[in-house]
This record gives sequence, C-alpha cells and structure tokens, in this order.
Amino acid sequence: MAFPAGWDLRDRWTLRFVDPELERSYQHADQAEGVRRVRTASLGAAVVWVVIALIAPQALGVPPGRVWPISGVMTVLLLASAGLSHWASTQRRRDAIGLGQQLAACIAVLLLTASTGTFPVYAMPGVMLTAVFGFSVTRHPFVGSLEVGGAYCLLFLLFAQALGLGSQLLLQVFIVATTVAGGCVGAYLLERSQRAAFAQGRLISALHERVDRLLHQYLSPEVATTLIADPDRAALGGEEAEVTVLFADLRGYTAFSERAAPAEVVAMLNAAFGVAVPIVLAEGGTVVQFMGDAMMAIFNAPHQQPDHALRAARAALAMQRAVGELPAASTRPHFRVGLNSGPALVGNIGSAEIRNFSAIGDTTNLAARLQTYATEGSVVIGSSTYELIREQAVVRPLGSPELKGKSQAVEVYELLSLRGGADSAAAVE
Repeated sequence: MAFPAGWDLRDRWTLRFVDPELERSYQHADQAEGVRRVRTASLGAAVVWVVIALIAPQALGVPPGRVWPISGVMTVLLLASAGLSHWASTQRRRDAIGLGQQLAACIAVLLLTASTGTFPVYAMPGVMLTAVFGFSVTRHPFVGSLEVGGAYCLLFLLFAQALGLGSQLLLQVFIVATTVAGGCVGAYLLERSQRAAFAQGRLISALHERVDRLLHQYLSPEVATTLIADPDRAALGGEEAEVTVLFADLRGYTAFSERAAPAEVVAMLNAAFGVAVPIVLAEGGTVVQFMGDAMMAIFNAPHQQPDHALRAARAALAMQRAVGELPAASTRPHFRVGLNSGPALVGNIGSAEIRNFSAIGDTTNLAARLQTYATEGSVVIGSSTYELIREQAVVRPLGSPELKGKSQAVEVYELLSLRGGADSAAAVE
C-alpha cells in the first residue's frame, strides 16, 4: 500500500479524515468498541436511575410518585437502548442512541428537580453529573459532543428562566457551561489522539505487510517466516543438521545467451525458475540462492522433514517435467540436477551487513559436483540420498566416477522415477 503525502490529513474542526476511504476505515475499526460503549453506558445509566428511584424520595422528602415515573421511564428507555446496541453498527447510529440517551437524561434530571421543588439545589449538579457520565463513558465524537453540550446549556437555561432561578442563574449557567466546555475539550483531545493512533497503526501495518511481502520475495518463505517469528535466528553462524541439498542449472545456457537478446535470456530464466521454484516450495524445500542460471535448495531446514530426501527427489523430477512442458521447450536450455544428503552446517553466512541463509559442508559440495556430472534433463543422486529413498527410487547406476574436487570416487545414480506414485503429488506438511 502506498501512502502519498498528506494521506492522513484531518479537518481541523470536525477531526474527520479528509480521505473518505480512511474515514470509513476508522469508523469501521471503532465499530465493535463503539457498540460496547453504547451498551455499557446504557446499562450503567439504568443502574443510576434505579438507585435514584430508591433513595431520592426519602432523601428529598417527597412522595415516591414524583420520582418513580421519571426514573421508571428512563430505566426502560436505557434498557431498550442496551438491547438495541447491536443495531448501532455505524457511527451515525451510535451517535443517535448515545445523544438521545444524554438528552433524555438531561430533560429527566430537570423535570425531576422541578417537580420536587429542588431545582435550585440539585439541577446544576444533576446536569453536571449527566454530562460527565455521558462524555466519559459514551465518548462521542467531538462534533457530537458539541451538539449535546450545547443542548445541555440551552435546556438548563430554559428551565432556570422558567422557574425563576434569580440571582443564582448566571453562576449556575456558567458552571454548567464550563463543565460542558471541559467535556468538549476532552472529547476533542481524545478523538484527536485516537485518530492519530489509528493513522499511525495503519501506516505501521502497511509497512509491515510491505516488508513481509518483500522478505517472502527475496527470501525463501520458510526462511522469511522463521526470521519474522524469531529475529535472533538472523545471527551469523548456524548448527549442524542432516539435509538434502538440490543443485540445478540450465545446461546450454551460455550458448543460448550468445544467440538471444538479453531480454529474451531473462524471460527464459524467469520462465524456468517460475515453474521450478513453486515445485520446490510445494515440497517444503528452501530456496537459498540463485546463481545466474543455477539454483540451490535445501530440505529439512529450517524446519525438520523426516522424508527430506524423498521430497527433494520428487521436486527434482517434477522440475524436469515442468521445464519440458514450457512453450518452445525444444529450443530452451533444460535443467540438470544433483541431489545429495548428509550433514551440513545450516545457518547464516556472510558479514554483519549482508548475509545469506545456506548449508555449508561436504554434503553441499558433492551435490554441486553431482549437478555438473548430470546430463541435460537428468537427475543424479549420491549414494547417501539413494539409501534414504531406496524403497521408492528407480535408478540407473552410474558407477563411481571421479568428480572434480573429490579425493575419492563416489558411487552415483541417475534417478529415473519413484515407485508407487511417490513422484505424482507433493506431500506438504
């Protein structure tokens, strides 16, 4: 995901994101939490009104008939709002419920204090309590807070004038207005920080996805996943493990390059590797490097695979078939493949600045020599690999040729096929 300059701009007054798509994403992200806030506010306020119904008559010295009807109506209204909280799936609906509750609560407080003759004493703290509870629990967007805050002040002023509050009018209106203003400022600061955190989280998530995608493109998926899960595995060095190493290169690549344009050469390489790599990955192999027209893969690392030799054999045979089925296959270079199994030091090789996941040791060296000994379109395996897949492998002995760099002759085989359909499907764990 690309983020152009100013992608997270917000309107200074409403705080809404200028980009409609980002604004929709923000509201959608707040959906579940917003529904919970509506439900919590409704149930909490219902409990408050039940308590008022129980203690207000005795505390105010008034008949219950002046308190219970208002408390009852508010309790029913709030419980109904809690039941409708699942309907509040959009910001508009959540605002409708929350703002409606707060306006109803404000009117109820004013009616209750007016009907019991306690308006001068309890109306102001009642409205303030309602405002503080609404701002802190319901947490409306800043624009909604301005609307409900203005309604608080206007309703209190109208009731106060109608009931003749007298000299206390200015002071009490000022206190209510100050409380509401403080709530609106708090709502503004809270929503601004929430939106900034959302935009930053979205950016971090996008960067993580980009890095993850690049890692999986430049590293074998198994290696990338391992490093993301445990960054300490990126340290230089490694540990000895039993592996099967696959080397493959395109026989006839040099001659093809001489007669073809560079773009055609690159297209040929991408086509060959494009069918070979998915096969290796499907068998659980780890592609560790490309070297011009050659590739190296290992099996049984970084994750263990008890049947690593069989997986490598299946992959090698499938690679040869896949390249042979490419368009104009007769004019393209074909792979020659070498497989060898044995111990190797598996880990990160290189420097502090740049390193590569690989397998180092005689097992790897012999796999490379077997690949150079193989003929075009064939798969040559060492004796150690053959011993691991003897029951499934159909081979042709090639004797014990002297391979370059080896002080002793080694017994090698050409892998022709695998018995019992073992070469027909990838066995992915």
